[in-house]
Amino acid sequence: MGASAEHDTADGSSTTPDAAVKHTLTALPRRHGGSLRRRVLGWLLPPLAVMLGINAWFGYRGALDAVNQAYDRTLTASVRAIGERTHSLEGVIQVDIPYAAFEGFEAAAAERIFHAVFDPAGKLVTGYGDLLPAVVPDTEDTVNITDARYRGEPVRLAALRKRMYDPALSGGDSVLIVFAETTGAREALARELFIASLQRQSALIAVGAVLVLLALGTAFRPLVALRDHIRSRDEEDLTPVRADRVPSELLPLIDAINHHMDRLSAMLAARRRFLADAAHQIRTPLAVLSTQAEYGLRQRDPEEMLATFASLLKSTRAARRLANQMLTLSRAEAVNGVITERAPLDLAGLVKDVAMELVPLALKRNIDLAYEGIGHALMIKGNAPMLREMVSNLIDNAIRYSPLDSPVTVAVATFEGEAIVSVCDQGPGIPETERERVFHRFYRILGQSDGEGSGLGLAIVREIVQAHGGQVTLRDGASGKGLCVEVELPVGA
Repeated sequence: MGASAEHDTADGSSTTPDAAVKHTLTALPRRHGGSLRRRVLGWLLPPLAVMLGINAWFGYRGALDAVNQAYDRTLTASVRAIGERTHSLEGVIQVDIPYAAFEGFEAAAAERIFHAVFDPAGKLVTGYGDLLPAVVPDTEDTVNITDARYRGEPVRLAALRKRMYDPALSGGDSVLIVFAETTGAREALARELFIASLQRQSALIAVGAVLVLLALGTAFRPLVALRDHIRSRDEEDLTPVRADRVPSELLPLIDAINHHMDRLSAMLAARRRFLADAAHQIRTPLAVLSTQAEYGLRQRDPEEMLATFASLLKSTRAARRLANQMLTLSRAEAVNGVITERAPLDLAGLVKDVAMELVPLALKRNIDLAYEGIGHALMIKGNAPMLREMVSNLIDNAIRYSPLDSPVTVAVATFEGEAIVSVCDQGPGIPETERERVFHRFYRILGQSDGEGSGLGLAIVREIVQAHGGQVTLRDGASGKGLCVEVELPVGA
């Protein structure tokens, strides 16, 4: 049992189990979930880009509004200058376009300037006859400035209604003065302001992205240090990872690692203990089998040979029972330590089925095996194979250690939210001083052996019960004779 097993590979070489596991883990394809840095940048940069675009649009509109406010002052001054040089005398309107109306516009801007003056009847006095505002000002001496299109070009148009105070004019005594300018210079200046602002904002975002990368690199250093620390550990070092000077975000991860290491440590300790006990216990049955086989080979008398083979068969059955119970104990320790596969099941039905399966063994020993149920399903959440093994061990022990022609009672009940399974016999019982020791593996009370016992039955029972959050109790049977084993399991588990 102490030698390590080897496995043959496809090329004929042999590997140890550890090497095979490492080879399997290495050969498995790694499915990365992506870089955490990329995820953070992926969550930060696109929203920043969208915010930059929105801010750019508002920035361009703001720059255009600022440019329009500056240029509109010149436009207003020009249309008022024309209004100041427009007069009417005895019904004749005279317009003297001053130079000051045009000198406010840059000569290098290559902008086109349009103007028009209309009399009260709407007839053109001077300028461009098709230069009409979309909305005519309702009040006098108020300049209305709007965006418009004139001759296929976008223009900024100013309109002013001025009163002439000439009763000889027909249709009223106010004229309409219109002055328009193409918007190329305005848009060019607005674009320059917008581009300058966009460059500053882009530079700020670039600097922010670099700072985020640096911050992420610094933030991930404890995680890298944790990885290096775990990698540098000895393969048998399952001590808890220290959580000194680590960010609070890593504490749940460290707690999970330590919890997993605790479970692995408990499982490995149980495995080592099991292998040590099994190696010690298996030697005696194997030595007995070997001795009996050698003795049988030396016999010439058929009756002696038959007696030897009968003894050999009995020893073989005992060894097989020991091996089966050791495997069951190994599975029970795994359930108690790491594996927690559970599902809803009917405990009353399970106990009844196991009792029915062991009826032939009871009949062989003239045991009156009785079952007392509750008449309905008793649902709990548990591992059905392990619970079946637990009940089987309890009933099997009761039958084997009971005297011939005696009763064994198996009962299922509920009490205060607990499911109770009890197995009572009329056997020799267990003294109170021994009741804790019998749960130890391979422990057997002197003078109470049937020759086939292994001392593992109650150890298996306790492992399975503890795995299901219950408890097992030993007490005297009816009238202080025999033994009753009671198992309590939570119904709402």
